[in-house]
Amino acid sequence: MILFNRKQRLFLVAFAIFWLFLLVVLRFRAARDPGSYFFQPEVGYRPQYSLQRIDESLDYLRPYNQSFNDPQHPQRNFTAASDNATICVGIVTVKRPLQQNIDTTVASILDNLSEQERSTLSVHVLFALTSPADHPDYRQPWLSNVVDRVLTYEQLGAPISTIRKMENKKDIKRKSIIDYHLSLKSCYEDSNAPWIMMLEDDVVAQRAWYNRTMQSLETIQSWRSSGAVKNWLYVRLFYTEKFLGWNSENWPTYASCSVGIVTMVAVIGFMTRRKLRPMQTVLTNSFIVIVCSVCVPLLITLYFLAGRVTMQPMKPGIHLMNGHGCCSQALVFPRENVPQLLDHMEKARYAHPYAVDSVIEHMADANGLDRLVIVPSQMQHVGAASYKENRKQYNLKGPHQVQGAHGVWSMGFEKAFEE
Repeated sequence: MILFNRKQRLFLVAFAIFWLFLLVVLRFRAARDPGSYFFQPEVGYRPQYSLQRIDESLDYLRPYNQSFNDPQHPQRNFTAASDNATICVGIVTVKRPLQQNIDTTVASILDNLSEQERSTLSVHVLFALTSPADHPDYRQPWLSNVVDRVLTYEQLGAPISTIRKMENKKDIKRKSIIDYHLSLKSCYEDSNAPWIMMLEDDVVAQRAWYNRTMQSLETIQSWRSSGAVKNWLYVRLFYTEKFLGWNSENWPTYASCSVGIVTMVAVIGFMTRRKLRPMQTVLTNSFIVIVCSVCVPLLITLYFLAGRVTMQPMKPGIHLMNGHGCCSQALVFPRENVPQLLDHMEKARYAHPYAVDSVIEHMADANGLDRLVIVPSQMQHVGAASYKENRKQYNLKGPHQVQGAHGVWSMGFEKAFEE
């Protein structure tokens, strides 16, 4: 049995109080970190800023949702938009079982743009149904007043009979690849835009998404010119922190760092005892063993329990994200690599079906293309449900049913509410 002197006991008591204090602090600090032991779903998945953006988007869209022509909100000059576009925005929309969000998706990317900024966008919306009139928004007046091109399978010459079979069989993955391919191809062939942004029909954008995205694209291009980054496939405007935790493939790094910290503490203890005479009665061999085998491991354990997003957050800006990026809600592609992606997707529809985001990642991995991300997320997934979340029923409350898409959610996006 090890007997501690008074100073040693005081140190251990102080450490215990400090450790418990950290425990309480992290319980609140890490509540939004899905990779944390302290993660609280009711906090992390609570919509805040996204609700505000939905309301703002609907307010913007209201004047356009009239059948008459409002002089203050004129219809788009579609030909000019396609010819002069800097970004072509491709959106595939389907009839969703719970709630339609295409209106807020389109409105949220437009509601804070100046006339000059709006003129640089060409918005293409594909109604991905063999009977597009079945979509609740297909005949809404705002479409012709806001969207540059409203597309259907028939207009794009798609294999309607094949797609109808997929609809009947609920072959969602294979059909999604075809839909994404058609929308991406529409932007590539029917506009001269150097950038093509693909959005799902259930996202909402930050107010400043346009300026931040354009600034980021300019920065990436300068990096590319200087060789700081290699060829890249896309920049991600949405990511979920769910897959950015302590990934198992990195356990050797985590283990070696932990051992290194314990060793460093032991060395500091021995050196301090040699140089400071008053510490000789405190830093005994047995006490150093206790500190290195109990105290330090407890702190390391707390560090990992807190979660990677909490302890090692990504700074605002542009980051490399070649792995653990999810999902395909909002991606911006440089025009030069779109033909290669189109060819890959055309072949993928005949192969073993994967989700669209997986098909894109396979193509990037096979060709050594980097994937980048803008931090924080410029978009939020507000869909009432996600196929990645296996739930048989949803208990959705409130004016906006956004709580269901817990599996694909940006915690960081909601923090904009606090800024």
